[in-house]
Amino acid sequence: MATVTLDSLKKTFGKTDVIHGIDIDIADGEFIVIVGPSGCGKSTLLRMVAGLETVTSGEVRINGARVNDKEPMDRDIAMVFQNYALYPHMSVYENMAYGLKIAKTPRAEIEARVTQAARMLQIEPYLARKPRELSGGQRQRVAMGRAIVRKPAVFLFDEPLSNLDAKLRVQMRLEIRQLQRQLGVTALYVTHDQVEAMTLADRMIVMNGGVADQIGAPLEVYRNPRTAFVAGFIGSPPTNFLPTARLMPGAPQGSQLGVRPEHVSLADAGTARLTARVQYAEPLGAETLVHLRLGDGTAMTARQDGAIPLPEEGAETGVNWAQADEMLFGPDGRRLDLP
Repeated sequence: MATVTLDSLKKTFGKTDVIHGIDIDIADGEFIVIVGPSGCGKSTLLRMVAGLETVTSGEVRINGARVNDKEPMDRDIAMVFQNYALYPHMSVYENMAYGLKIAKTPRAEIEARVTQAARMLQIEPYLARKPRELSGGQRQRVAMGRAIVRKPAVFLFDEPLSNLDAKLRVQMRLEIRQLQRQLGVTALYVTHDQVEAMTLADRMIVMNGGVADQIGAPLEVYRNPRTAFVAGFIGSPPTNFLPTARLMPGAPQGSQLGVRPEHVSLADAGTARLTARVQYAEPLGAETLVHLRLGDGTAMTARQDGAIPLPEEGAETGVNWAQADEMLFGPDGRRLDLP
């Protein structure tokens, strides 16, 4: 297996900096998720590890060895892509075995590895089929099987579930996590879906405009976001942001108060910290999302128990939260200590 180190990693296209210096030491067997919105640099970062993008400055090290100048095939990595990248004219077996044949692996070993991987991924009945005869989930399993048979030191996943429907994504991310633990392989996984990041990662890298805004365990990042961007991106619905002028004397001008929807409660308007109008409510069964509008036009969302009766649209309501649940962010978006 392998450790991976990214040391002051930067990438520039022409005069445009797209990766602004990423530093992380990834432990052997660790599952790292690189998460962020479109255009934040997450796929570029993964492709630099894979050797598909050149490194402008800094180093990529696998098991302590610098690999900046090595070809992808010499880095002992395997990559699973969003579009599966299967050969349509080959059977499932041939797709899984192709890399081993190119490497001149003995036939008996190819047979053993492909059979073992197919059994692990529950695709043994489909080994003779062509990719067009498979569902999206089955094709993704074939793509993963093709990576598994190579026994790489590092797995790289580039948004592998984005082409699947919602129910299948949930099933497949569970399978990917179980598979990674079973194999004990080091993995880097790119996604724009913060739910995938929270459920899969040992640690996540939250990317924002080519910068790693925060690196940490999912619950630590969720509970203690270091920037307003992280607070707004990780968590669904996102954090409510309120101007501090009316709520917090002594706070810096231009700062914002952050409160997550699950910490917001509706109350009698006469005793609450703020008053708001109910825009609409989304009953989701176990919970209800209540969308509110403050007098200054600021939008807020409250998450409440689904058993609580729905508030009437257009009604005035009070809004409360505990001081312990407040987060203060400065004008530059960085987290500040509460006064």
